[in-house]
Amino acid sequence: MSDAFTRAAGGMPPRGDSARWRQVALLAVAASLGDRPARPALAAALQSLDHPVEAGRALSAAPDDDPWTRWWAVLAVGQGEAAQGLDDALVAARAVTPGGPDGREVARRLDDLADELAALRGTGGGHARFALLGHRANPERRVMLAGRSSAAFIVDPSWDSLALVRLAPSDGPSMSNSAHHSLGDLLRLVRQGQSGQGRRVPDDLPSAADPDVMLHLLRADSGSRDGALASLAEEVREERARLAERQEALDDEWGEIQAEKARLRTLAQGLLDKQQASGIAAPTSAAEAADLLGLGPRPSAQEVERAFRRQVVRCHPDRVAELHPDLQGRAADMTVALTAARAILLGKPSPARRRQGPRWQPR
Repeated sequence: MSDAFTRAAGGMPPRGDSARWRQVALLAVAASLGDRPARPALAAALQSLDHPVEAGRALSAAPDDDPWTRWWAVLAVGQGEAAQGLDDALVAARAVTPGGPDGREVARRLDDLADELAALRGTGGGHARFALLGHRANPERRVMLAGRSSAAFIVDPSWDSLALVRLAPSDGPSMSNSAHHSLGDLLRLVRQGQSGQGRRVPDDLPSAADPDVMLHLLRADSGSRDGALASLAEEVREERARLAERQEALDDEWGEIQAEKARLRTLAQGLLDKQQASGIAAPTSAAEAADLLGLGPRPSAQEVERAFRRQVVRCHPDRVAELHPDLQGRAADMTVALTAARAILLGKPSPARRRQGPRWQPR
């Protein structure tokens, strides 16, 4: 009967307080029915909930020949206030000659824990490796670490050191998987204010087990949680579909805007090319000059002067100063053409001819 409860409890501490209290309940039933090998696992679940006193009580009747009894006993002692007795418990556990695969694994973890404690105290050889689990600023600045031993630590950070406060709840052997940083690397991360995995950092003092908390978490039906998660997943799926439709509409609208911009650019370039191609040429005959000034054939000098002044004033630089440079250029060309037309109709030489003056004729 007790084996069935132990099997139902599962392996090392699961994630989440509700699942851990469920494991505690099953393992406590197994232990009460005489399954002593269930006690180390029960202690592991209790210390993962940050209840080291209760974990120590569970280990008091655990098999002495189980290597994991020694491991969880060391963690339970170190998890207490100010980690009192941790060094003595670690020395006693390492003094036991390991036997079997589990014994060698526990011995390795105990050696790693000793290296990690030495590194935090500034006396290690630099072999310890850590992972940053969490960073808390208030009420007192604290950092939570995990070591390659799978032990977790609550430390008080300063600029160049991390002082041990006590051991933190451990998730079990899997916690060592992310421990890759040296102490120096870890200090740089802490100085930068990084929080690593973003876990909540426990208080400096462990709490006692509360039956009300246990019952509240055990009442949380797994079916209800699964239903809530399924409903949330459906809402997320629908929201993603709406966002995808909105994004598609925005993409279409943006494509239309870009196409319209391209069309306007093409049209503007065509107009500019047309304007540049249709430059104003100076007249070369009296007929072209009269047509440019808007006069009939053989106009009088007064008519030519009036038509010239009426049109040339429109091309004055002051009137086109704020216009596009192309329009300013066209106004200048028109002024030159009007001046040439006036000169042709009045029989006067062009400004260029006047500047040259009369040619010298030899006698």
